[in-house]
Amino acid sequence: MTVIGTGLMEAFIRIHTFLAQRDSQRLKSVTETSTAPLDPKMALIQTNKDLISKGIKEFNVLLNQQVFTDPAVSEEAMVTVVNDWVSFYIDYYKKQMSGEQEEQDKALQEFRQELDTLSASFLDKYKNFLKSS
Repeated sequence: MTVIGTGLMEAFIRIHTFLAQRDSQRLKSVTETSTAPLDPKMALIQTNKDLISKGIKEFNVLLNQQVFTDPAVSEEAMVTVVNDWVSFYIDYYKKQMSGEQEEQDKALQEFRQELDTLSASFLDKYKNFLKSS
């Protein structure tokens, strides 16, 4: 588990390694698939939905791994850290989005909204932790 306030670089390295391994498995799975979608445009949209779902699950795992300890970082610092995580995930998955630019933009907007919702919940928990310490 990651400890807030320490090991931030290690957390990013673990995230990057985890995502790279998942991509490798995904590529292997895609090359082994023999059925082609009937509607390529629909497949692109579904591909983006699958990426969003995968990213949300991975982001949620990252948030759930956090352990709040003393000395705690300030609420403002935690907001910065979480915003950096959101940006990291958006940048990472942006490169994998399929379809026309409009489809990609819509998918990224949906992804950001989901990550922001998860982040807000996490930050509320952190704020409660700070109040109780």
